Amino acid sequence: MLAVKHSHEQYQNFVSDFLTRYYISTGQHITIVTRSSLVVKLWGVDLTGIVQLIKNQYSRTNRGAPPKDAVAMFRSLILMTLTGETSIPNWVDTLKSDPFVAVLSGFLPACFSAVMVDDIPADPIPGVGTFYDYMDRLIRKDRILYKSKLRKFKRKPKKKQKKNQKLDSSKPGVVERLVNRLLKYDNAKLPDNLETTLNQILKDVFVMPSLAMGILGDPDKFNVAADGTCMPTHASCYGKKVCDCKLKLGERCDCPRLFADPTASWGWDSYNEHYFYGHTFHGFTACDSFYSLPIHIKCVSGKRHDSVTGVYELKELVDLYPEINFHAAVFDSAYDANAFYLLNLHYGIKPVIDLNSRASKPKAVSDLIEIDKNGIPHCKCLGHQLRNWGLMSKSYRRKWLFPVQCDACDKCHAYSSKSFYTKTDDNPRFFTPILRGSDEWKQLYKRRSTTERVWDRTNNDFHAESAVVLSQERRIVRVFLGAFCCFIDAWAGESTLSITDIFPALSRSAA
Repeated sequence: MLAVKHSHEQYQNFVSDFLTRYYISTGQHITIVTRSSLVVKLWGVDLTGIVQLIKNQYSRTNRGAPPKDAVAMFRSLILMTLTGETSIPNWVDTLKSDPFVAVLSGFLPACFSAVMVDDIPADPIPGVGTFYDYMDRLIRKDRILYKSKLRKFKRKPKKKQKKNQKLDSSKPGVVERLVNRLLKYDNAKLPDNLETTLNQILKDVFVMPSLAMGILGDPDKFNVAADGTCMPTHASCYGKKVCDCKLKLGERCDCPRLFADPTASWGWDSYNEHYFYGHTFHGFTACDSFYSLPIHIKCVSGKRHDSVTGVYELKELVDLYPEINFHAAVFDSAYDANAFYLLNLHYGIKPVIDLNSRASKPKAVSDLIEIDKNGIPHCKCLGHQLRNWGLMSKSYRRKWLFPVQCDACDKCHAYSSKSFYTKTDDNPRFFTPILRGSDEWKQLYKRRSTTERVWDRTNNDFHAESAVVLSQERRIVRVFLGAFCCFIDAWAGESTLSITDIFPALSRSAA
């Protein structure tokens, strides 16, 4: 049975005692000073809340060997990510050869005698297989529904898309059908997936404490932004033949092959303008936060369109955070679909979405009115913009008045007090609750780049993409570890704690 072995206060005492014993008492102050940022970052991070979230992945009886300290294992993986290490075997070797990272993880150093250690709140350094097994426990995998590793080989597409153009959805109208289904079964929650446990850890251990600190935004008026990123896999796209087909020269076999990553598929990277073989990670970020922090992450196949993923993840986001009142959500033009607007409005979220240049604009419902590309009505005769007279929230209508110049014009029968209405129910793409093109709309849309900064930090600073990982499950863990490190860095930026507060002997030696 999994339980909290040692409290966070016991961990702090253990780190203070052992680092003093190994480095300060022996005059090796420079080691702690040069690595002080790691000590300060992990010193105030209480990770004991993870035990209640993953205890169901362990045996409920006390039979067999007791499990390793789950908090220390989790802390060690975060420390590995912070130091830029991507290989578990190399990390275990580092733990055994470097007492500093072993102690900071919460493990007994390899050079420490194993005699009389019952009163020390730490476990010995685990092996490589123990770390891999622990990473598998962080993934909620349904082995009954888990896909077989056998599937047919699919070649790389030859047709390339245009510059900055997303890959079209293979099923037209799929967003509308999905939204209608979600609205029909609104009270039901989506089934658990691979990221369910990790998203719950992200919420309870990182997001909610950050919300209490005030670094994410106002929970009563919370703004989010969403976008995806391409994540190539290191698994082979060709697979391995397992059939006994005897082929002649020039013949091809269509039998299923064995793939190390059967969920990977070919997708289009619109930024680099090439096809990639792997997955797409989609995430929501707190766009009002100075630190650009993620609050929800979802992994899908590389070929899935962002608008389809956005429907699923928006539903998961609302169900995961019932204590947060979402005010606005910012998306790029890939989510520009009528049904997606209506789904946001159904949840009380004001969508801020850029218009897709390939989509047609609506026709004016009056002979006196024409609508520009931003959805703003203009007078046909004079060309002046109509005056915005506010939003009628109950009827989802916006009221417009003709310009005052119409009183001195005899070309038509319009006059300045004449009103014109646009209904958001008729075309929510153009007539949004937050007026498209207004200062509020522009300020919110500028914050959409927070998701790009999150993916940049996850892939470049914490090496989630460059880690040699073959399976989707391990890749998901690496991405979430990068997200956790984003929060730890933000907490360290808000903290006034210094290394001399933890080890006063350093300030005395410097003096």
